[in-house]
Parts: sequence; C-alpha cells; structure tokens
Amino acid sequence: MKRIVFVSATDELGGSDSSLFELVRCLDREHWEPHVVLPGDLVHGDRYRRIGVPVHVVPLKKLKNTANLAWHLAYLLRAPARVLRMARLLARLRPAIVHVNTSVELLAGFAARRYCDRTGAGLVWHVRELDLRPRVVERVVFGIVERWADAIVAISSPLGRRFAASGRVRVVHNGVDLSRFAPRPAGARRGLVLGWMGRVVPIKGVENVLELFARVRLRVPGTSLLVVGLSTAGSEAYANDLQARALASPCGSDIDWRRGTSQPESAYVGMDLFVHLPEFEEPFGRTMIEAQACGVPVLTWRRGGLAETLEPGVTGIVVAAGDIEAAADAAVTLLSDPVRLAEMAVRARVLAAERFSSESCAARVQCVYEELLAA
Repeated sequence: MKRIVFVSATDELGGSDSSLFELVRCLDREHWEPHVVLPGDLVHGDRYRRIGVPVHVVPLKKLKNTANLAWHLAYLLRAPARVLRMARLLARLRPAIVHVNTSVELLAGFAARRYCDRTGAGLVWHVRELDLRPRVVERVVFGIVERWADAIVAISSPLGRRFAASGRVRVVHNGVDLSRFAPRPAGARRGLVLGWMGRVVPIKGVENVLELFARVRLRVPGTSLLVVGLSTAGSEAYANDLQARALASPCGSDIDWRRGTSQPESAYVGMDLFVHLPEFEEPFGRTMIEAQACGVPVLTWRRGGLAETLEPGVTGIVVAAGDIEAAADAAVTLLSDPVRLAEMAVRARVLAAERFSSESCAARVQCVYEELLAA
C-alpha cells in the first residue's frame, strides 16, 4: 500500500475543496493510504475523519490576487515557518506521492519538491485555476508548476493546453457524488425557478445573473430566482451590498437569497434552470455538474472550460460570452417549453452519471499515480 499526502491551501465550501474530498473518498484503499493536509480544521476536517482519513493542520496560505503590499509582505515573512512545518510533516509521513491541490499553493509545492528530490517520491500538482491575474503572476505560477511537478492534473482541456508542452499533463474533470446529488422525487412540485450557487465575488458574475433574471421575469411572469451565495473572507462587503441591492430592486420580491450551505443538493432540487455567467475564464463549472446530477439543465456562456461541463442543446444551452440578451432569450425559450425542459433534465442526469461520477474521475487520477510510480 502506497501513502499519498494531499495538500490543500484552503478549507472552504468551495469547488476545489469539495472536489478534493470526492477524490480522496473514492480512492482504492487497498492500494492507497491517503493523508490530508489542511490550513485549518473548520469545514472539511471531520468529513475526512468520518471516512477514516487522517488530517494534519499546517497553516498554509494560497497566493492572493491583491495589490495590498502588506498582505504580500506578511505572506513572505511567514513563508519560511510554513515551509519548514510542511517539510517536517512530509519527512515524518514519508509518502510515495505528494498531491498538491491547487497551483497557487507554492509554499507546499516548494517543500514537496525538495522532499521528492531527496526520497524519489512523486509530486502530482492538481491545477484548478485558468485565469490568474495579473498575467505576470499567471506566467510565473504556471512556470513553477511546469518545472517542479512530476505529473500535472488539469481539470479541463483549456487548462490542460497550457501545460501541453511539458508532456506531463492529464486532463481529469472534477467528479460529483451521484448518490448525494440526485433528482427531486417524481411528482414533486416544479415551478419556474432560475438558480445560481457559488461564491459571491465579482468574477463569479452574480450581477449578470440578476440582470438576466430581470429580463426573463418580464417575459415569463411567475419566474423566480434562487441565489445560494457563499460570502468568503474579503468579499463580505461586496456580497452584502449586492444582496441588499438585489432585494431592493423591482424584482426583489421574487428573489430568494440564501447563505452558502454544506448541503447544496437541497437547493438544486428547487431549481428548474441553473444559470452560470462568470466574468472570468473559469476552468470548470463544478456547480453546473452538481445541478445536472440533480436533473437541472444549465445555461452558461462559452468561457474557459464551462462548455465541457454539458452537452449543448441536450443538457443545457451555451451562448456567446458576455451576451446577456442571448442568454435571456435561451432562458425564456426553455422556461416556455416544459416538455423540452423535462427532456433536458433527464439527459442532464445521464450525462453526469456517464462522465462525471466521483468514482470514474478518481480512477483516472489513480492511473496518473500508477504511471508516475512505474516511471
């Protein structure tokens, strides 16, 4: 049995943390012994322990897109102590593979590279970011990943192409737990409900969803909007202001704005059409997969790796990036055609099962481990 240490720079309800949990949960325990490193022990620690996975806390911190010099100075000042703690933990656990869960956790990557050079272990770097800003930071970070990693796992094809020249990249989509994300019971009430879920930050495009809803509501009376928004550190003021403006708008009485939840499946089953219109090159739409697994068709635009998460025209609709009017037209068309919407709902669940189950995605990552150890 080979030991793997998974390193995460965050412990949140977000997509990268949820995707890592699904990967670890579905590992073949007869061949792999997983350990997980988290920067804290508030959200996912108990979840890992419940499935028998040891958790180690090292206060790592991912790079942040900010011009605040004080933040970067504090990051640099604390870096040596964090690297040392990570190095000591790896020396004690002696894994055959170190799996770093995000490209912006360079401190753990540095400690892992030194450990692997000394012991012959393999370093797998899971890249989940497609649009780092400013661009010079993206070039530096991706260059480090390409240089240090023995194998790179990219969560979508556009992201994989960034590392194609290395010859060490494999594209493996994120997986979802199909037993958890399941369609609503047959015969349950269906209404005209648009839905969105995610972190309430400017790049996620919640304002685009609100604008689309205002247009759809005028053309399809009775439509409502369900927003499940997670307010993260540093974005609280923006999230609170956006929520207040949305609820005070002429459409406010038809908006159900809820806090982020550790049970998103309970919200998806109340939606008829999931809408995701981000303002950046999102590498992969995990929430779109979760929605489809719950039998909810999706509407998005062609940006980053989002188009890979659905079958256009069959499980959802893809429109040109930035074209709110086209997105509104597509939403109106679907909401006005319950037969087609129902057909898409069935196909969405099938697509999630065929392409994005946690088990199949974890199996593909395990193939990367096996190839790396064999080499």
